[in-house]
Amino acid sequence: MSAMNFFHHQDVARRNTRLLGILFTLAVVLLVSLVAVLVSYFLGGIQYQETAAYTQTGADWYLAWDVIIASAGVALSAIGFAVLYKWMVLRPGGKVVAEQLGGRRLSPDSRDPLERKVLNVVEEMAIAANMPVPPVYLLDQEPAINAFAAGYSPRDAVIGITRGCAEKLSRAQLQGVIAHEIAHILNGDMRLNIRIIAILNGILFISHAGYLLLRFGALGGRRSDGKNAALPLLGLGLLILGGIGVLFGNVIKAAVSRQREYLADASAAQFTREPEALAGALQQIGVAQKRGSGSKVESPNADEASHLFFSQAVGKFMSVMATHPPLGDRIKRLMPQWDGNYQANAEARPDIPAKESDQKATSQAFVERLTAMAVAFDLPEDVVADARDPEHAKALVLTLLLSEDEATRTQQLALLNERVSDVLYDDVVAHIDSIKAQPMEQQLPMTELLMPALKMMDSRSADRFLQTMQAVIDVDAKVSLYEWCLYQVVWRYLKGEHARNELNVRGYKRRRQHDAKLTLSVLAHYGHQDDQASAKAFRQGADLFAADLDSYPADMLNFSDLSDSLTRIDQWQALEKERLVNAWVACAQADGTINPVEQKLLFTLCACIGEPLPELPAIQSPQAPA
Repeated sequence: MSAMNFFHHQDVARRNTRLLGILFTLAVVLLVSLVAVLVSYFLGGIQYQETAAYTQTGADWYLAWDVIIASAGVALSAIGFAVLYKWMVLRPGGKVVAEQLGGRRLSPDSRDPLERKVLNVVEEMAIAANMPVPPVYLLDQEPAINAFAAGYSPRDAVIGITRGCAEKLSRAQLQGVIAHEIAHILNGDMRLNIRIIAILNGILFISHAGYLLLRFGALGGRRSDGKNAALPLLGLGLLILGGIGVLFGNVIKAAVSRQREYLADASAAQFTREPEALAGALQQIGVAQKRGSGSKVESPNADEASHLFFSQAVGKFMSVMATHPPLGDRIKRLMPQWDGNYQANAEARPDIPAKESDQKATSQAFVERLTAMAVAFDLPEDVVADARDPEHAKALVLTLLLSEDEATRTQQLALLNERVSDVLYDDVVAHIDSIKAQPMEQQLPMTELLMPALKMMDSRSADRFLQTMQAVIDVDAKVSLYEWCLYQVVWRYLKGEHARNELNVRGYKRRRQHDAKLTLSVLAHYGHQDDQASAKAFRQGADLFAADLDSYPADMLNFSDLSDSLTRIDQWQALEKERLVNAWVACAQADGTINPVEQKLLFTLCACIGEPLPELPAIQSPQAPA
């Protein structure tokens, strides 16, 4: 995993986005021009004259440019509004795509053996990638083997799995598929994929308009003056032009998508260190194709989202239209020694208890998984179990916010007693001892486990919960570094779930130096105990960032400015982010150690800009002041 430079691949994805934008722009310009010519012809803006005496130019064609320009403007506006509409529909992120494809959101605390298998694998892969666990959607009505990742960033990403994928793949094979989708998230492919859906919807609108005119003209009959006769012809022309536009748009989409699939396969193989497992999953698709299902998704919305999937989702196409490379090519890249034969798994539903009603086997597997996660996170098993429950997860976050100072904590609990339900309050109190017994470096990363359960809240509940968090923080009229970090992570991920909460990011390029300087100053100041060590740490980070920066004095640092800076940094190019993240790590490591304060700051800074936390050395004590 460490050898895979996801920042580089995100930069490639951005370059592909720009290339895609150029190609789609050319396609739209050509389409608009043709539509303008067609509409103008039927409106009389382009007329053939029998004699040159009637023309403006001495030619046989009369061109009314005002009509042509107006027609082009109408066509361009129609396409633009269709793109904007689709963009707004998809604005909340990946969950909208998953729901449109017929996905059902899995509860993080599900005990169903099949669902538990999927949830556990997604949890493992996300945590291994140092990113919060994304929500999981199961496409219950899809027997084919397929999966997808959708969203704009890790904050609003979701993973979708078809029932066939969950049932027919072994656990190792499913890990390979999920690692492939995690790679799409980390490689920055998802925003590109959402843009493709929106742009193609705009182009498709021309076809829809043509179809409506064709139907209207046909149903309206032909008037004696012949004026209605042109409508079906105009509609037919628009239908044809729109179809051609969609065709070329899909060719561009497929070409970009195929390259991203090769990259995600390579990333997943390096991520899991088991290319054979991913190749095995692809082989199961080949086996399933011979039996009729393969990877084809039956949802009526599968076509527009075909480039999101793990494998070809909308049937067989000629190679130029295929959104995914041939199965054989992908397997050969992963297993050069493959003999070309698709080897089926021994069992129809591997790794799942033979009887789903066998609660003993399911419960045992659930307990074993909790034990493994408790060991990995160094947390009590009951805390790990509660992290998956939507109600308990809220209590855990509020418990994490409670102050170490006894007097302040008493005030915070009194406030909670007034603001939240008795059940939630009692839950908070019940978790105090187990949560506060954990070292600081274990508390903040717990949010990685909590996110799927917290995201089960609806928008109104999430807003109320964030207001309660802020009220708990405000009890002592000051904000500690720990409180700021915890609130920022929860706030940004909950907002990513319910809406693209775009703050004012104008001028983010102009303020690039300031934002780098501020984040390095905060990290240097809070992570080191004296001015000399802080100055050395800042200089080490600034040198790696390759900028002539001077640290801000401590009295100029405030969390409000830091939050705004991180929102702007989130808009940076991927390679610029990589330089800054490397500078942050260098700043933290200037004294040869990473202490708990630096660890929680690095975790929060990376989460706020939508990047996974880099691999860090073991946390060292003593702790710097918070």
